[in-house]
Amino acid sequence: MDEECIRVKVMKTQDMRNKEGLRMGGNMLPKVSVIIPVYNGSKYMREAIDSALGQTYPSIEVIVVNDGSKDGGATNQIALSYGNRIRYLVKENGGVSTALNLAIEKMNGEYFSWLSHDDVYYPQKIEVQLKYLLEQQLKDTIIYGGYELINKLSQTVSQVKPDSLYTKEQLNIPLLSVFRGLINGCTLLIPKSHFEKVGLFDENLPLTQDYDLWFKMFRQAQVHFLPGSYVRTRIHDEQQTHRKEELTLKECNGLWTSLINKITIKEMCEIDGSPYTFYQNTAEFLRKFTNYTEAQNYAEALARKAKGKISVIIPFYNRIPLLIETIRSVLAQTYTNFEIILIDDGSTDDISPIRMLKDPRIHYVYQKHQGVSIARNLGISLSSGEYIAFLDSDDLFLINKLEKQLHYMEGHGLAFSHTSYQRMSMLGIPREVVPTGRFTGKVFPRILASCGIATPTVMIKREILINRTFDESIDFGEDVCLWIDIAYTIPVGGIDEPLTLVRVGRQTSAFNIEKQRIAYRKIYEHIMKNPHYRIYEREIQNLLKDYNKINKNDENWSKFISKHIHIKAN
Repeated sequence: MDEECIRVKVMKTQDMRNKEGLRMGGNMLPKVSVIIPVYNGSKYMREAIDSALGQTYPSIEVIVVNDGSKDGGATNQIALSYGNRIRYLVKENGGVSTALNLAIEKMNGEYFSWLSHDDVYYPQKIEVQLKYLLEQQLKDTIIYGGYELINKLSQTVSQVKPDSLYTKEQLNIPLLSVFRGLINGCTLLIPKSHFEKVGLFDENLPLTQDYDLWFKMFRQAQVHFLPGSYVRTRIHDEQQTHRKEELTLKECNGLWTSLINKITIKEMCEIDGSPYTFYQNTAEFLRKFTNYTEAQNYAEALARKAKGKISVIIPFYNRIPLLIETIRSVLAQTYTNFEIILIDDGSTDDISPIRMLKDPRIHYVYQKHQGVSIARNLGISLSSGEYIAFLDSDDLFLINKLEKQLHYMEGHGLAFSHTSYQRMSMLGIPREVVPTGRFTGKVFPRILASCGIATPTVMIKREILINRTFDESIDFGEDVCLWIDIAYTIPVGGIDEPLTLVRVGRQTSAFNIEKQRIAYRKIYEHIMKNPHYRIYEREIQNLLKDYNKINKNDENWSKFISKHIHIKAN
């Protein structure tokens, strides 16, 4: 199609858009500002501007910013030829970020859409994105998508389709798109309000201002991936990143190192399940798709540091002397790559002895008294280890507990394990060994009848707990409910060796009938709520038979049983 035909088509589209806008009457569609920064862009800018004016969405403005072009007036002449169909701004040369910022300050639209002067929009780009936002009632959401790569002759070279690499759920994790290099700025549709929240492009970053801003913006926004390619991105030798390779490497290495330092543990875990996996995957991405060696090496170093790290979570409420003994049992471990996360569940006792423990691996966090489930979940959210181990505040690890259990899990490719344990009195006198570590392998549905997993013996990969946590509405039996959920999906590794000392007394759940009654009922209710669990009638019968032994003289328990299931007499 020759140039004149293209111009006629654009003008017809503009007329149709104006008529459509009048036809819609009072239905005010949000205006979109398409911003085209240009510097010495006479070679390609007409194609870019025409594609913006040719949008099928009726409510747009096209802002062209001449960033001090020095091409004998060629860029200026092309821009002026469009008359009042575009808004044309001219400024001294300051770089693309300064041009974008000027346009954002001047834009009248509710939404921002960037178009590089050498790239091209498909006609439906804005319409498809706005239609999705309006239909889904996501007016404050940032949209991005795939794109085509074209050469200097506008011929398609390849397609970039993020949805061929990741699931929809993954693509909607805001920072995943940043750390896996999925964002092409020209595919974005951004509500202007996000610039008001986090600011504009950093004018001190001539080459990486885009990803610097996406990181700031995405971490506080809802981001959705929209399938389809509506942008054509041109690759050619005249681009700035090709012309300033040494500067590009320095700035990009600096940016990526900075982003890796700024991302939080929670954000890393949302992307990859654990800090270790995040660092590892980020280093792999940088190795495969960039030449940012310094940033890659930095990510690899952090991955090595995080590999095999164990977060030991200890919730506590008062009983500080016992807690100190518990902490010391962890500090004495033969395996040293760990952190201790102490969750103070509203203690009223003097906690100064804790503060006297100066080990930097100890992290103390206070919360109002809310119970052990909430405390453990808080500990999980704050953990940075590849693995998590749980320990009650009056129990003890044997000196090689972490080392043996970690090596066992790595050697067998397991994500979840537990061990046998030895009971001891409240005074610390050793008692019998409980061989729960024999409970191993594919334990579902056996676990429905009887769960042989003691929480102070558990070690689990952090990524397993991303979408599974302790039920905060349950005071007793919450751990068993979680172990059932996990065992439904993955095998359980059991070590038949006591590696934890568990204190028992009259108030311990294992010996407190009232606590057991509550736990049994909650476990049963948890099972019956899940259609995948409640089909195992034999296991549920056995569960209730065992529980009935300690509740047979309880009238309320008998009524509960009669309502839920019939138990035949032995």
